[in-house]
Amino acid sequence: MKYRVVKRINPLNKDEAKFYAAPQYMEELTVMDLAKDISDSCTLNITDVEAVLTSLVRKLPLYLKNGFKIQLGNFGRVKLSFSSKGCEKAEDVDSSSITSKRILFTPSTELKSEIESVSFSRM
Repeated sequence: MKYRVVKRINPLNKDEAKFYAAPQYMEELTVMDLAKDISDSCTLNITDVEAVLTSLVRKLPLYLKNGFKIQLGNFGRVKLSFSSKGCEKAEDVDSSSITSKRILFTPSTELKSEIESVSFSRM
């Protein structure tokens, strides 16, 4: 993976700056890009792969809203979580106590292992 060097100012001391490595991303891949690449390495055609990926993206919110944790094989797990304000008494806790929602992704051990072997090069 390529990285670039960026200068960042310390917000607490404007006269203090340091240089950091920052990721340099390639262009963004679309579902169609993934479908083409995946279809090249299996027996499914591009249209079938794209249909499966599109359906997965469309169905994920439904499962998350219903409280399912979704295990995506060696990719990882996706689940919905939320924050809540605290109340003095248990009976005072209701759905209005929930303050924010977020989607959590936990990469699988296999995915983490693959990422460990990444090498970096300066642009």
